[in-house]
Amino acid sequence: MKKKITAILSLFLALSLMLSINSFAINEQTPAYQAHLSFGADGKFKILQLADIQDTFLMFPIVKDFLKDIVPATKPDLIVLTGDNFAGGSCDTGIHAVDILLVKRAIDQYMSVFQGYGIPVAVVFGNHDAETTVNKEEQMAIYRTYSCCIGFDEGSGVYGCGNYNVPIYSSKDSSKLVYNLWMIDSNMYDTVNGGYDYVHQDQIDWYVNTANELKAQNGGVSVPSMMFQHIVVPDIYDALLQVDAGTAGAVEHNGKYYVLNPANTKSGVLHESPCPSNTNSGQFAAVVKQGDVKAMFFGHDHVNSFQVTYKGVDLVNTPGVNFASYGDEGRGARVITLDKNDTSAYETHVVTYKELYKDDKAFPYRFIMYGSEFSVGDRILAAMEYVLWKTIPQLMNLF
Repeated sequence: MKKKITAILSLFLALSLMLSINSFAINEQTPAYQAHLSFGADGKFKILQLADIQDTFLMFPIVKDFLKDIVPATKPDLIVLTGDNFAGGSCDTGIHAVDILLVKRAIDQYMSVFQGYGIPVAVVFGNHDAETTVNKEEQMAIYRTYSCCIGFDEGSGVYGCGNYNVPIYSSKDSSKLVYNLWMIDSNMYDTVNGGYDYVHQDQIDWYVNTANELKAQNGGVSVPSMMFQHIVVPDIYDALLQVDAGTAGAVEHNGKYYVLNPANTKSGVLHESPCPSNTNSGQFAAVVKQGDVKAMFFGHDHVNSFQVTYKGVDLVNTPGVNFASYGDEGRGARVITLDKNDTSAYETHVVTYKELYKDDKAFPYRFIMYGSEFSVGDRILAAMEYVLWKTIPQLMNLF
């Protein structure tokens, strides 16, 4: 009898969990639905993707200035933070009460900027965010203290923290869903197989079930979508071109060498080996089968900016915006523009520091001054030249 009761209770709990996951998926009380984002009168919707800010609770001035300047320069309708939003390890003293103060300060470095502009912000986590005693659920609660944040913790029903969808509605019909954005937690590290973690099966099931619900609400037609997460899918290597060792520009992965495939590359560069999980969980296969996602956007690999098409889906890497970790002259942010009149296509490009500050003659010195890829001597010399460039015009004004 006890076994029967236990089995019945287990079945009841399982059904309850399934129902809670499905009902939460399209819960219009969630922040992303409450924000009720919509296309503009011109039929456009612009997204600013920022990857790997990965700074500390004392953000480098060059990064904070870029964040302050890139928003008015691009005028986005939504900002998407795709993980490693700050360096969790820099906020890890081992004392939770101290760490949470440091984490709040680190998050405030950039969220206060976006709050000032009043731009909605969607956030997903990377592998470095929770390298502190402050876990992702606690961090999401901190993000939620900013009224501009539309991200949220969906609860324990789905693996990870921050799996949710962001609907975008018509400018003329506020009830008409035109586009959808998937926010996925690609998790941290795989403690079983080693390497980076992956998107787990219950996350994939949540995506498929929610996509089917949206499809049903849309008259049986899949809602065009994009997906944002930190770590690239392992299938990226199937999209690249395998070449011989010693080929110019080739990157190495598991003893094999790859370059961008000219046949499917739309834009960008491959400057380092993509670092996906060692485990292929079938996420990309599920996306291809579902057929709603036009492009998947990643961060994680700071010096890659490629846009390649594989099995009808664009795999797009966005370079890091950071200076507290490694990078190169491609540092910047990605702008993505949707058009409600052609939801099968989109436009995207990276706005680099160099492009944003092309009219600032002192900027090249400042870039070298903060860039960890440059020698100490070059950085010191650049700092001296930067000070001169900034000081001389002020001195000239005295005469």
